[in-house]
Amino acid sequence: MNRKEALLYMLMLALSIPLYILMLQALNSLTVLTMNFILGIYLVVKGSDYFVEGAASIAAHRGISEHTIGLTLVALATSLPELAVSVNAAFAGHPVTAWGNVVGSNIANIGLVLGTAAIIMPLSLSKYVRKDAGVLLLITILLILFSLIFPSIYWWMGLVFILIYILYLWEIHGRVEAVESVEIEHSWLFSWILTIFGAAGVSWGGRIIVLSAVNIARLLNISEIVIAATAIAVGTSLPEFATSVAAALKKKYGIAVGNVIGSNIFNTLIVLGASSLIMPLHIPTRDLWSNIGFLSLYTLLVFLFCMRKRIGKLQGLALLLLYPIYIFLLFII
Repeated sequence: MNRKEALLYMLMLALSIPLYILMLQALNSLTVLTMNFILGIYLVVKGSDYFVEGAASIAAHRGISEHTIGLTLVALATSLPELAVSVNAAFAGHPVTAWGNVVGSNIANIGLVLGTAAIIMPLSLSKYVRKDAGVLLLITILLILFSLIFPSIYWWMGLVFILIYILYLWEIHGRVEAVESVEIEHSWLFSWILTIFGAAGVSWGGRIIVLSAVNIARLLNISEIVIAATAIAVGTSLPEFATSVAAALKKKYGIAVGNVIGSNIFNTLIVLGASSLIMPLHIPTRDLWSNIGFLSLYTLLVFLFCMRKRIGKLQGLALLLLYPIYIFLLFII
């Protein structure tokens, strides 16, 4: 970490607090909203870069594979915006926003994040990627079945999701993996400083992006489900985007792929699960043809791609090109 860059980042992080307070008092000002949106992007992108450095160094110190770090530590941290938004939306009585944020974020993670990362650098896959992609496919199938049978995601479904995630973490803990050759870049203490420092910026920046983007969209009179699945979903997926792209550029393939798969698993099981404990999450009828349909397609494609030894540029391009089609259909259905 360059000292001047770190000082600038700390300054911008501190500056974001009064700007955020100003935004709360001027939610109809496009200028203030845009300033906060740009600042949020900076905090997310730069913070994710620091976070990847720290997480990879922790993996090297602990003898843990990068893929496992990507599935757990990185995935949990980059999913904090989704958790905060959906839980807050449920408490505020906006279950459609909580639902749309999760489904839209999962689609954006695969289409935008994984697609872009694979185009930048073909992603080599470890032997555990197939298993984790299979887990994601199974829980997505379970979510689809719930969506087709019931009009909402109820509290007991949330408990089922949370229990599945606990069992999944238990399985990860019991793995015996061959650790990739990872260079120890920083001391143990500094690795954790980088990780915590980066995570703080990523989470806070994601919050700023979401609030500013939602209010910009609100001024354009866009429906709640469309806002949730586009502006909010893309906003809360920016930490995953920045983290996976940074990981791909640094050739930390395990983190780049594990972050997306782990985040989608976390979003489905924990974010939806926790939100449904607060209130039932109503599923709009239109979602059965748009969001659910594309989530099914994307998850299946990821599973099939993960059967190979790597996700190449052609596969990444296919994932990326499907995303504007999804956005277009979302607005016309």
